[in-house]
Amino acid sequence: MSLLALPIALPALVLLLAGAVIADLRTRRIPNRLVLCGIAVALTAHLLVLSNTQAPLSATDIAAPLLGLVSAGAMLLPLYLLGACGAGDVKLMAMVGAFAGPQLAPWCALYTLIAGGVLSLVFMLRPGVARQTLANLTGVLLLWMQRRAAGGSLRLDPIEHSAARMPYALAIAGGSLVALLRAAPWST
Repeated sequence: MSLLALPIALPALVLLLAGAVIADLRTRRIPNRLVLCGIAVALTAHLLVLSNTQAPLSATDIAAPLLGLVSAGAMLLPLYLLGACGAGDVKLMAMVGAFAGPQLAPWCALYTLIAGGVLSLVFMLRPGVARQTLANLTGVLLLWMQRRAAGGSLRLDPIEHSAARMPYALAIAGGSLVALLRAAPWST
């Protein structure tokens, strides 16, 4: 059961993602209101799709947006725990998962990670960013190896001097939309 069957779902998601990208580019933050509004739109759209279904519904059909929300958010959570993205990015990915459902949410997250890798390479081309990134990576790895040898905590401390703050909403929007458009009925 896909929200792509509802004509308004994909345009609504595109608008929400555009708003998140604009906010992230301007402030490096993704507003909670935008994410919560998106989740509400996804849940409402899902209820509309279910109300037009004649076939018997399973528990998975009914819980699809929540399962998508949890699975997409969980796939980005390790990046947040490592300090590679912010909590707003995880929440935005979860919102996308609410639209995508449990079948497409992992694909959205995978394409987002690929887009994030490409975006980070582009950011590394900026003056001084590659040098600072390599210095940060070297420092983090040395600290981690010292702690491991001493039997201490393996939890990494936040980096003091970030090379660049990347607007990860760009990667989430790009990767998710590519995944959803590839899965759309018209793309086969």
